[in-house]
Amino acid sequence: IVSVSGQADLPKPAEANYEAVLHVLISGGQQGDALPNSLGAVSREIKSEFASGNLRLINTYFGRLSSTGNLDYKGVSNAYAPESLPGSPTFLDWRLTDVRNVQNAVGQPAYRLQGFRFGARVPVKIGGLQDEKGAAPINYEAIGLTVDRLSVRENVPTLIGTLTQPKTDGTLFLVLTVRNADK
Repeated sequence: IVSVSGQADLPKPAEANYEAVLHVLISGGQQGDALPNSLGAVSREIKSEFASGNLRLINTYFGRLSSTGNLDYKGVSNAYAPESLPGSPTFLDWRLTDVRNVQNAVGQPAYRLQGFRFGARVPVKIGGLQDEKGAAPINYEAIGLTVDRLSVRENVPTLIGTLTQPKTDGTLFLVLTVRNADK
């Protein structure tokens, strides 16, 4: 008896795993933490392109997903409120869809994302109005950025877009880094 082994007998390799790190930076006199060293190059790019000084880090988000996977984050934060509004947090979400390992046009390792979304609902006081307790009503305004199909180089912090916060002179800068978690 002769036994022949075919490819069907071999286990399929596991899908690649990726780590996605989203840094939210802010310019102007807003509060925040010092930038990590890994954001040095993109910080210089922002300062040059946008004439923005005093960049600060206000949030870092981390997620892990596999090839062709999606990452969906929803949370609450006080970091995005333009002024102190007790009991009125900011609701935020960000999403990556269909992340795939590719090569860019010059042959460097990169990731293609079918979609990127960052959104927040920020509290804004409605001026001049007061309720029966003397408090000004709060309205939630949506801010956000949606991009369909983009590529980022592997392990290179990449500026994805900017957002302006309501009732402030601060600009938010969204910086995404994607890397292979299996290396």
